[in-house]
Amino acid sequence: MSELIKQIVEKTGVPAEQAQQVVEVVANFVKQKFPQFGGQIDSLLGTSGDDNSGNAGGNNILGDLGSKLGF
Repeated sequence: MSELIKQIVEKTGVPAEQAQQVVEVVANFVKQKFPQFGGQIDSLLGTSGDDNSGNAGGNNILGDLGSKLGF
């Protein structure tokens, strides 16, 4: 995930913390829409896979934004 965050920071100029939040929101959105690919998404991003709510361990400041927006 750090490589993707680095690219987002370089190409957009947003701070790394915000880029990480964006990646988490997008990953959770895709996992909600395509749950059969959840494991592959976690593997690709190097996440643990226990963050289906978007707020496991308080690591995601935005919480489960996708569900709050109706995604």
